[in-house]
Amino acid sequence: METLMFTRPAFWIFLLAVMVGLSFLQKKVALRNAFLFAASIFFYWNTSAWFVGLLLFSTVSDWGIGLIMNKSDGVKRKTLLITSLFINLGLLCFFKYAYFFADASADLFGTTWEAVVPGAAWLNENLGTSIRVHDILLPVGISFYTFQTLSYTIDLYNKKIAPVKSLLDFGCYVTFFPQLVAGPIVRAVEFIPQLNKAYDLKPKEFNHAIWWIFAGLTKKIVFADYIATNLVDRVFANPTSHSGFEVLLGLYGYSLQVFADFSGYSDIAIGVALLMGFRLPINFRSPYKARNVGEFWQRWHISLSTWLKDYLYIPMGGNRSASLFTSIFSFALVLFAALALKNMGVFLIGTGILLLAWAISVMYPEWGVKAATYMNLFATMVIGGLWHGASWNFLLWGALNGLGLMVFKFSRSYIPWGQIEKWWARGIGVILTFNFITFTRIWFRAGSGTGWETVPGDHNILTEWFTANDLVYQLFKHFNDIPILEVIQGHGLVLGVMALGFTTHLCPEKLSNKIIKKFTSMHTISLWVITGVLSVILWKVGTSAPQPFIYFQF
Repeated sequence: METLMFTRPAFWIFLLAVMVGLSFLQKKVALRNAFLFAASIFFYWNTSAWFVGLLLFSTVSDWGIGLIMNKSDGVKRKTLLITSLFINLGLLCFFKYAYFFADASADLFGTTWEAVVPGAAWLNENLGTSIRVHDILLPVGISFYTFQTLSYTIDLYNKKIAPVKSLLDFGCYVTFFPQLVAGPIVRAVEFIPQLNKAYDLKPKEFNHAIWWIFAGLTKKIVFADYIATNLVDRVFANPTSHSGFEVLLGLYGYSLQVFADFSGYSDIAIGVALLMGFRLPINFRSPYKARNVGEFWQRWHISLSTWLKDYLYIPMGGNRSASLFTSIFSFALVLFAALALKNMGVFLIGTGILLLAWAISVMYPEWGVKAATYMNLFATMVIGGLWHGASWNFLLWGALNGLGLMVFKFSRSYIPWGQIEKWWARGIGVILTFNFITFTRIWFRAGSGTGWETVPGDHNILTEWFTANDLVYQLFKHFNDIPILEVIQGHGLVLGVMALGFTTHLCPEKLSNKIIKKFTSMHTISLWVITGVLSVILWKVGTSAPQPFIYFQF
């Protein structure tokens, strides 16, 4: 059976069947939700096979814990929260980080333990099965639905929401297929109430849903896939065979690709959900218009950024104080640096700096608060980097963004970023921010598994690290190996597509809103004609083997 991916016809046939089923059940809410839950489970089974059992286990366990937690208090309530955290984070760590932790432990501590599938060796020996002992596969979307269920139990523990009594309703919330595998990450307080409302989609909202869907498909097919195939994948596959200028173009191309790919998925998810009568949160707000790093993270992957802020940064102390976690993270950072550099002097100096910082914070509390704020920011971004992938590259990518946020927060004392109105000053801020974010993506893309299946040879953490190093070396040491004009002429078409993509993205908000308003106010017949034309164009432009969405691997 063909995979139910947004860019394949099978998905739209599946969606049509779901819409027909929902149309017969709109007045029977319980049956409608049961049907939607079943459809979502089938969708996940199609993309992840028997990992659907893991999704169901996570769903049922958190639903049950929530019901018991609602009737508990004190130590029992906290124990239930810890149980939920242990189950969800334990599964995430095993499936996503087992190899990374084993390799890191071997590199830093000289251990010899290996990541294996529990019980696989025994089953093979005693029952004659042929399970691959060392093959731990990553379930699609586990990072997304884990954070989604965690937000439910944490909010319930803090008494911000009431428990969901119906398993079907909770199942719909966790498994809702438009956003299940790549977001947006939805909060229970936003989604659950919609399950008990009658279907209500006005003609203008229907048109808006079509807009979202075609905007997302255009981003994915016309921009993301084309740029990846014709520039980005080639540059990252063999950096040393390209000049520094080609590497720079590849990096700019990747910045556009990852935005078009991920925001395209979010747009389609929002549109498909709206067709079914559900409203999902906006996940991107023209991030490359950001004037500083802080603003960028308010515009990029908003559902993750707000999740990290609400459930990690603020509980750590935020901009108020340090916490036990802040201290542990700081010490772990020093220990890691010493082990990585194999230098005990680094550990002694780092520990001394931490003790000095603690003493200063006691004598000068305002300085202590500032230091804690910076460390909380840095820790949040490092963990955010690790959420994206299990490699040193993703950790470094998160750390670089953490440093960027620290510099931005420090500079706010001297530069009133929010009050800059002159167009040239805003322009400089946008250019600097975009180039910083693009530079950090050297490690993000090099650590990403997406695209490696098209490149000959084995790829692992070590080769990805060297790929990033080669990119940096070419960028700064071999910029003019090939004349710039010759490079531009050789990549004319893909550069034209990139120029169109950036122009569309940087389009003034008033103009884009005017275009959307025009589209959503269109007569039904005109809408269907345009929809048909766009469908044919996208079908012709799209490749015979669509590339998977980048964030499927996270």
